[in-house]
Amino acid sequence: MSQKLPLHYTFRSVVSDQHTAARAYFLCVLGLVLIESLLRLPGWIQHMRKPGFVSRRRRNHWTPRVWLHKLLTHPSPAPFITDHHAASILRCLAFIGLNILFGWGRLRFTTDYQRFGWMTIANAGLALLLPTRNNIFSLVARIPSPVLLMYHRWAGVATVVHATLHFGLTAERYVHGEQFNVVVQNARIRVGIMAWAALVIVFVTSLRILRRRAFELFYLTHFLFIVFVAGALYHASAGPEFLLPGLCLWLVDRAWRLCSNFGPGRALTVQSVTRHHAGDVVKLQVSGVTTKYPAQMAWIQLPSVSVLAWHPFTIASAPGEQTATIAIRALGRYTKRAQNLDASCDMSTTKGHAGAHGYDQPRMRLDGPFGVGNPRWTQYPAVALMAGGIGITPAISIATHIVKEALRLGHAGGRRQVYLLWSVSDRRHLSWFEDELMRISEVVSRPNVPVSVNITIHVTKGSRAEVLSGQEEQGVGIADGMYKGPGKIYEGRPDVVQWLRQVQQATVGSDIAVSVCGPRSLKNDVRRAAVSLSSDKGLFVVEEEVFEL
Repeated sequence: MSQKLPLHYTFRSVVSDQHTAARAYFLCVLGLVLIESLLRLPGWIQHMRKPGFVSRRRRNHWTPRVWLHKLLTHPSPAPFITDHHAASILRCLAFIGLNILFGWGRLRFTTDYQRFGWMTIANAGLALLLPTRNNIFSLVARIPSPVLLMYHRWAGVATVVHATLHFGLTAERYVHGEQFNVVVQNARIRVGIMAWAALVIVFVTSLRILRRRAFELFYLTHFLFIVFVAGALYHASAGPEFLLPGLCLWLVDRAWRLCSNFGPGRALTVQSVTRHHAGDVVKLQVSGVTTKYPAQMAWIQLPSVSVLAWHPFTIASAPGEQTATIAIRALGRYTKRAQNLDASCDMSTTKGHAGAHGYDQPRMRLDGPFGVGNPRWTQYPAVALMAGGIGITPAISIATHIVKEALRLGHAGGRRQVYLLWSVSDRRHLSWFEDELMRISEVVSRPNVPVSVNITIHVTKGSRAEVLSGQEEQGVGIADGMYKGPGKIYEGRPDVVQWLRQVQQATVGSDIAVSVCGPRSLKNDVRRAAVSLSSDKGLFVVEEEVFEL
């Protein structure tokens, strides 16, 4: 009869040496991140060879390829873990699997608990490497910032879990042996406990419920990572090997941003401030900011609102434009205070820049723009842009960019079709970007511009039932005369499946790039519709504009 082995003999670690296991884990996760770069490499190669040109290849996909695409496009059943779509489930499972593979070991002696310590500094090193705004993984490997932030959050959670296991199991063993009071006299142990406490504070204030309600608290307490890193470097003998690369990258990023964004060579001027009382949106026109890719973001500080808080916002302008458009909607304490930028004359001002009303315009500090963009917007012959509310900002940037590329390249660049679906809760919200939509419509109406823009607007709430329609490039007004921009306007929520089916019927034989930004319900509807309609004749390739930090 076989003898049942004890637990610590049944589950042996894959790599017995703890230091080697931490190194192997660190390198495996980096490899997992670099796979993200390889997946995007073909698109960037094509973009470098023929920037802005439409791919003329007809699509006829292999059936297994279609089903794999459907699987990866489907919304995630665990959105709070996997960033809302099924493709991230594979990423998350791989990441958890690596933590278990290299973090599991025998738990018999106190020294066995050090494995959790090794995994703590390995995950902390990864968490430091990934989130910097000027990131080598983003700038060189072309990995989008939302993907890097997703891995950063997972590495941060893994750091807390391993650190808590390391501290809790070790402390329990010493308490059980009545040695805890003696052990904590050691300075290295006390510093380790301090580092763990700082880590817990960072973790708690990073929880979604607190991050959404108190962004400034989340932002400022994140700097406690310096306390954790300093404590970990003192507590762990091999800490520098894992922590210093990320720390050095963070310091270089800070220095670069300080010089490029706040040096004497950058002249930043708020040219105009427009307040839209309907929906509480304030639009800023800022000169001195030029984006390189569509839908980039920037961190903004408004001293008249807060001298410490920095918040990220999407730049609604296209690459190359000398004036950046930034729309701020009142969704939290900071953004609600920002609505009063044009309400008084005694706010902090930039010397010498008078506003249209006879007083100086508000001072602004801007860090950015950031983001590597996506080359597919100009490579696909058809692009569907879907937005809810203020989520129209990246769609405006992408649509303007496509139109400008078509104007630059002419018919040699290929024929393009842009479909824009904008859902708003109130018809008065259409004034937010009425001017931008009219400018786009004016450009595409020229005979030498090989691009068509089809705009559909849905007003989900209103004082009375009213459906208005018009020609694709002809202004359509609401009965009260408030909106004079282009598009077809309907009342009620959009039928996402039906709308995308119409796009598909108009672009037979080609893949369709889809950008969606808005509430989670809209994003899930778009993903389900893309899964339903994708076929061997053409796929819907969905890209979410994510602004969660």
